[in-house]
Amino acid sequence: MDAQEVKKILEEYYEELTAILGRFTKTRDGIHIDQKDGYRLREIATELVDFISDHIPNSKHHAASIANYYNNGIRNWLNSSSYASVEEIRGAVKSLRTRIERNPKFFEAESGEILIDEGDKVKFDGIEAIANRFHAVVMQLRQRHDTRTTVDVNDEYDVQDLFHALLKLFFNDIRAEEWNPSYAGGSSRSDFLLPEISTVVEIKKTRHSMTTKQLGEQLIVDIAKYKKHPQCARLICFVYDPEGRINNPRGIENDLSSCDNELDVRTIIVPKHI
Repeated sequence: MDAQEVKKILEEYYEELTAILGRFTKTRDGIHIDQKDGYRLREIATELVDFISDHIPNSKHHAASIANYYNNGIRNWLNSSSYASVEEIRGAVKSLRTRIERNPKFFEAESGEILIDEGDKVKFDGIEAIANRFHAVVMQLRQRHDTRTTVDVNDEYDVQDLFHALLKLFFNDIRAEEWNPSYAGGSSRSDFLLPEISTVVEIKKTRHSMTTKQLGEQLIVDIAKYKKHPQCARLICFVYDPEGRINNPRGIENDLSSCDNELDVRTIIVPKHI
């Protein structure tokens, strides 16, 4: 299967997911998926995982993301897919399509299932789990017995400290504030370097003085810097936005997630406010 065929199939899934989003209904209890669409969404997620694994090189992490989005989306008392999970799956499909468009030689490599070391896969999945459940952890930490003192997350340093502690679940070697090469006359430090998997995790927290445009500009500069980092093959940009200050978070995730010969970039913004 060549690139044009793959892009056509991804476009068909994207359009079907868009149609499902349009059929959600709003009630006093929230936003709910049509029952038939709920059944179909599970089929779509399963089909996409198999399709990506079989026909799109070096994209196992995209398949894992789609599975995680679906599974997280049904973790509610109705056991039905959430609006946010459908948007996240659709965003992953769009990101894949964009990735193929930006890399015309993408399919010159041998196709078929790409095998990844199981240990590395566990670590990658672990980072994604930490990011996607980070807000839930923050909220849980506030619920202490007898209102005892706790760790609250008020600024970017708090986010870094908590994320660092959670990374200990999967990594032994976590190098904090690794210096990056100078870029445009300055220099900066990455938040966490994970040399076991050649990955840097860049952490940001939104604040009143930062606009969505400024956040995007900062991440673009960071991505350019990390391309020069000798130990960074992958960059995960984690943005914690508890107040919902970011307009169109999924659009920013899609625009700032890419994969090329220099750097594999994944942007994750949580929580995603509807």
